[in-house]
Amino acid sequence: MQQPSTEDQLMAVREAPHLLKLGKESSSPSNEEEMLLAYHETNKIKLAKTYFDCKEYDRAAHVLKDCHSWKATFIKLYSMYISGDKRKEEESDGILGQNNSNNNFYCNKNIPVIVKELETLEHHNLNSNSHLLCLYGVVLLENKNSTKGQEVLFKSLVLNPFNWSCWLELLSSFTSFSEATVYLNKFHKASQNAFEYKIMLLFFRLTVNQVFFQSSEEINSDLATLSAIFPCFSYLNAQKALIAYNMLDYNNAEILFDQILLSDPLRLDDLDTYSNILYVMEKDSKLSFLAQFASKIDKFRPETCCIVANYYSLKFEHEKAIMYYKRALTLNKNCLSAWTLMGHEFVELKNSHAAIESYRRAVDTNNKDFRAWYGLGQAYEVLDMHLYSLYYYQRACSLKPLDKRMWQAIGNCYEKLGETKESIKCYQKALKISTVVDTQLLYKIGTLYEVLNDIKTTYNYMKLCFEEEYNQDVTEDTSKAKLWLARYESQQGNWSFTYKLASDISYGNSNIIEEARALAREARLKLDR
Repeated sequence: MQQPSTEDQLMAVREAPHLLKLGKESSSPSNEEEMLLAYHETNKIKLAKTYFDCKEYDRAAHVLKDCHSWKATFIKLYSMYISGDKRKEEESDGILGQNNSNNNFYCNKNIPVIVKELETLEHHNLNSNSHLLCLYGVVLLENKNSTKGQEVLFKSLVLNPFNWSCWLELLSSFTSFSEATVYLNKFHKASQNAFEYKIMLLFFRLTVNQVFFQSSEEINSDLATLSAIFPCFSYLNAQKALIAYNMLDYNNAEILFDQILLSDPLRLDDLDTYSNILYVMEKDSKLSFLAQFASKIDKFRPETCCIVANYYSLKFEHEKAIMYYKRALTLNKNCLSAWTLMGHEFVELKNSHAAIESYRRAVDTNNKDFRAWYGLGQAYEVLDMHLYSLYYYQRACSLKPLDKRMWQAIGNCYEKLGETKESIKCYQKALKISTVVDTQLLYKIGTLYEVLNDIKTTYNYMKLCFEEEYNQDVTEDTSKAKLWLARYESQQGNWSFTYKLASDISYGNSNIIEEARALAREARLKLDR
């Protein structure tokens, strides 16, 4: 390959200050030396970039093996990383085979070489190049060195806040919202005056809150600020829809996704979540349209496969649904919704062991999603392994503590394990955070107090449950509470109250109705004497 002439080298030195102004963050300790290196290696870098674009990663790395500029080093190491990752996928045992995340045999074999070279560069002012720092952070995270990896990614983002992939890598490394909050505060302290930096930080904070299922005024404020600057940005509208979905506001989420489809009809991102909403709302015709629409755009996108799988699941064709979820995972093994939803399908087919494996893979992919933990709890509950089930429900609850379903599930496990007092605490917590008074919870708490022989407290809860008939519709739980009160009054000899309560019961199963009639007849006889 032809080398630059001496005259060209001198020209590169003269142009170096101007070029450094454009790419200041990627410079090395010696600006002139770096620009000369880059100029010398221009042809090799262009050739390597061409190989990279053609997905010939090994050839790209080989071309740059003797290059030393920052740009060449980054392309070389990144090519090695992608090549190793590709080979790891090829050597794996299929979708539900060996779990690669905890297996040293199935790993990226190029990572030790990449780490060694980056550690060498770390002593030569690596901190001045955001892209190499980002790559270093990624390989550290893959090596399970999350603390240092997060610090390196943080440095990279301070240098170059526009690298959204780096923000997402940092987000994926957080295991709890409190950990994410620590880094949000660090970014605020390191905050630059640049308007662009603050905007990217707002995007990151909004995404963090959405991923960790947070609901606060801060989210609405961030959304309003960003929407004013980017009024037609589909990503922001998608975040609004996802936040509504996380808050179980399916109607509003559906409207928002409809608007996204109208404004940006070729965007498939997050449409798998839209299909989940249509599935829960049992809108099969709309889900059918969405499946056909997505297939016409790109049938080989994981999102499309998940949408089609949801359609088949709604039609109770669980085998076909599993086939499409597996196709989604073949395209992207880190597709979280595919792992979780495939677990649900295996539960429907009574295949608990396959369901557990699917949920475990979902947890390995993203341990911040409560649905996978909750699914594991349900799977072990089916197997009557309530201690295991309790642990997984507690993990789910730690991620979404304001969801009453989590507390109900934990309370049910404690009840099965004979821990009545703990069970009552959980049900009371579920009742406290419920948006409406739940008669089922009131009746459940009452029956548990009866197990503890606390009849006075049982009476109070049964009365509260019965009185909800006046605020809500009559339910089986209110009828059972009324029957319990009638029995209690008969034991106390209050036959007029017994008759009034028992004769008023007209809703419930046959056993409730028959027992109520028998009590009413007995009370009538006592009153007629």
